[in-house]
Amino acid sequence: MKYIVKTSMVLIGVICSVMVQANDLVPIKMLDGKVTISTPEDFTPMPQELVEIKYPSSRRPTDVLTDETTQVTLAFNHTNNKMSKKELIKAHKGMSKMFHNLYPSAEWMRDEVIKQNGHPFIVFELVTPALDTQIHNIIYATSVDERFLLMSFNATVEKAPDWLARGEKMMESIIIN
Repeated sequence: MKYIVKTSMVLIGVICSVMVQANDLVPIKMLDGKVTISTPEDFTPMPQELVEIKYPSSRRPTDVLTDETTQVTLAFNHTNNKMSKKELIKAHKGMSKMFHNLYPSAEWMRDEVIKQNGHPFIVFELVTPALDTQIHNIIYATSVDERFLLMSFNATVEKAPDWLARGEKMMESIIIN
């Protein structure tokens, strides 16, 4: 009986901790107010020199928010590529093929097009290899001002147990204004 009570108390504590973490998000506006997303209060912009190291490609995100460890990020890239809402289904097929080819060993959770807060989104969720770890990615893509917008929540697999519920809540909170 003592074991059941102790186990129940530990389980309740874990559940409460996850609920508090998932609810400590505050709405912010990004991309000159075109996007609203809820993020942890302590997320800050990643310094540009670190963005250039973490995202060495010329297609690096335009804005990156991060926690103090920089192992958890929320990135935005409002590209110059033309994209209408009508073109998202076709774009999804091409992106899906590209991601599956680029990361053949990835563990996939989601690969779909959804409607969220009245707006269509391409959604990918996968774990990919990085230099010294693996990264849990939740990627949303859509059209804003007839241009392609990519948004991603990323956490190292070591940080994922503490951050994944919040990452999902962040991405589910996205509103295109």
